[in-house]
Amino acid sequence: MKQEFIEKYYLGKEVEIDIGGNTTYRGIAAECKDGVLSLKWTIKEEGYTHIDIERIAAMWRTLRK
Repeated sequence: MKQEFIEKYYLGKEVEIDIGGNTTYRGIAAECKDGVLSLKWTIKEEGYTHIDIERIAAMWRTLRK
């Protein structure tokens, strides 16, 4: 997935990311720099997951009901 596309459409939004297999990630797209996407999450405390954007198979905004 292209860094420019992520920056334009997903930064600051809550997203889910599929990197293939049974692995998905959810969080707020906080930063996309040097080919790495940082997802901010708050479960019990604030934290970040960093994902190589070349590994992203699919990405979508999280739908809230």
